Amino acid sequence: MQRRVRKLAPGTPKIQNIVIVLQENHAFDNYFGTYPGAEGTAGKKICLPIARGSSNCVAPFHVSSLTPADMNHGWSAAHEDYDGGKMDAFVYTEGRSSDTMGYYDGSDIPRYWKAAGNYVLCDHYFTSVMSQSAPNHLFLVAGTAWGLIDNKVPSSLDFPPIFQELDQAGVSWKVYGFTKWYESFSYVQKNSKSGNFASSGSEFASDIQQQKLAQVSWIIGAPGGSEHPPMNIQSGQDSVADDIVNPIGNSPYWSSAALFITWDDYGGFYDHVPPPQVDQFGYGFRVPCLVISPFAKRGSIDSATNDHTSILKFVENNFGLAPLSARDAKANDLSEAFDFAAPGRGFTPI
Repeated sequence: MQRRVRKLAPGTPKIQNIVIVLQENHAFDNYFGTYPGAEGTAGKKICLPIARGSSNCVAPFHVSSLTPADMNHGWSAAHEDYDGGKMDAFVYTEGRSSDTMGYYDGSDIPRYWKAAGNYVLCDHYFTSVMSQSAPNHLFLVAGTAWGLIDNKVPSSLDFPPIFQELDQAGVSWKVYGFTKWYESFSYVQKNSKSGNFASSGSEFASDIQQQKLAQVSWIIGAPGGSEHPPMNIQSGQDSVADDIVNPIGNSPYWSSAALFITWDDYGGFYDHVPPPQVDQFGYGFRVPCLVISPFAKRGSIDSATNDHTSILKFVENNFGLAPLSARDAKANDLSEAFDFAAPGRGFTPI
């Protein structure tokens, strides 16, 4: 099939469509700890005690089950795991369970590893809050969670999301999948149109096919699974590839698209890199982030310090929008993952 290439008017951003995929609950070391060249656990002598001060310990090991256990990953557990930056309390904090030390590799998630090999893998990308899902979801679109540290999201959130600035700038946007928390913004409740939210992520591929893709899209959990334990990780991976990435790559949108695939929090899984502490809320632990675009550097490992607000900053910079908080104002914008001086390249499916 011959791929149509959209021609952009002079002076317009090379990125016209941004797609942000937020999967759930996997630390960087859990998915890419043995990825060649990445800052992982390979070659390191790591063994975490089963109890504080114990000589009995658990080393990282390859997991055989594709449906991992759901572990504690709330605010208190995360800070206990962190242990003042020593990163040594995961096993006994997570109920003396060895599950936290398990990892997957390219034989388990080959399509994610293929994406890393052809595009960009960020190995110093952190969550925004050292806690569970909701505050990290909010940081992704608002640069703050306004003090929220757990999943108890109020029915109305009175701080502004990026949706407000996108509307004011005439930039189209849409959220697919788990939309509840984003529909809690008072701005959304007063101003959003019904077309801004789709409860089914499967609608994304339909929007591509009908050529009505928004300029900024968030997919909160791939339609085939978010990978939140105990969900099958391959089902989630395959859905990200088959329902999101490959449809974009095989469409006219590819020539000016940027896709970011990341995970909301660490899910209780071990990661060995202490997150920088930029304020009282974070950063939280590392999670994977893949950058896919015709302008993404090929097979590159991006070791710049980024977090969920870095994706927000990329959206803001791309469309000339102001920062929403101190966090996104200071965040790195992930521009180092791209080479806009080079011509955009053809799509390599994952």
